[in-house]
Amino acid sequence: MQFTEKVLGKETCERRRRVLDTFHERMPGRDRLPLRHIILDGERVAGTLGYMPADFLVNGERVAARFTHDLLIDPDYRGGGLAKLIVGNARRLGDFFPGGMWMTHPCYKIHIGCGFDDAAPLTTWTSVLDPAAFVARRGFPALRAAASRVAFGVTRSLALGRARSLIGRNGGAVQEVERFDAALDPVWMKLAKTYAVTRVRDAAYLNWKYADHPSLDYRLLVASRGGNVSGYAIWRPAPAGATETRAAIPDFLVETGDTETLRLLAARILVDASGRGIDAVAILTTQAWVARALRPFGFLPGKTPNTWVVAGWQELLPAAWLRDHDRWHVCLGDSDGDIWTGTM
Repeated sequence: MQFTEKVLGKETCERRRRVLDTFHERMPGRDRLPLRHIILDGERVAGTLGYMPADFLVNGERVAARFTHDLLIDPDYRGGGLAKLIVGNARRLGDFFPGGMWMTHPCYKIHIGCGFDDAAPLTTWTSVLDPAAFVARRGFPALRAAASRVAFGVTRSLALGRARSLIGRNGGAVQEVERFDAALDPVWMKLAKTYAVTRVRDAAYLNWKYADHPSLDYRLLVASRGGNVSGYAIWRPAPAGATETRAAIPDFLVETGDTETLRLLAARILVDASGRGIDAVAILTTQAWVARALRPFGFLPGKTPNTWVVAGWQELLPAAWLRDHDRWHVCLGDSDGDIWTGTM
């Protein structure tokens, strides 16, 4: 950890240590080597890049995949091309890398320079629950701040009214669980197969990623319709003491086009989040129908896009699919997009 401490600083390193240790010890597919590449200068670590193994479904067929994450270069070696060297090595493995997401612009440029393809940016959608706090956090000029508080206030009132009404009509259709039951894995597989390209989501993966996270308080919701389980959603408030006070929905799964289940889950999250004093809830989706379904609950598109790069897709996907977002079901929690929240 001396290398990580030098790159990130002692305090940040200590916060990230628990996440790294937990994830590397229990990561499903951790036997799928390599998990990390390291560049050595003699006995000195100059750079590292992690690999997060994953299984994807492509047209219903299971495909081994990886995500790159945690690209770190010793400050003494920056500018020497080591980042390109280690990312280029990952690209040459030939594996399917279905998403390098939410990276810094320099990291994005490195991946593009090493042969990863730009799959077009992804949009984060946000529903504002506390207009005054949300606007204050944004630091808007006085006139814009006043107008925004009024507009967000109206939208919030309508959104929460719709959410509470929907919950009231559907009773216990959404239940919170502590962990995902492996008995529901066939349900999640059936739902996942309604998308052309998506990650395999089963109890082993979901519990490792969310229920067992060492610091983030993920809440797991399971929805039912007509007595049958029809989907799930996972959300979290901001970690204690974080400057960011918005909540996030890093993962969800319903049958493609199932607006009813999606809205039930969103309604429960908005009501729960509002009761906890959270100022906004954010979600990322590739699906246009999801965005349309969430608009009545106050979700509006953000102006800052999230990068998304893909590699090793040529033998699996038609070229047109790379930018056809409706083919993909990708969430904020895919890749390592959310696990470091509160550690930086």
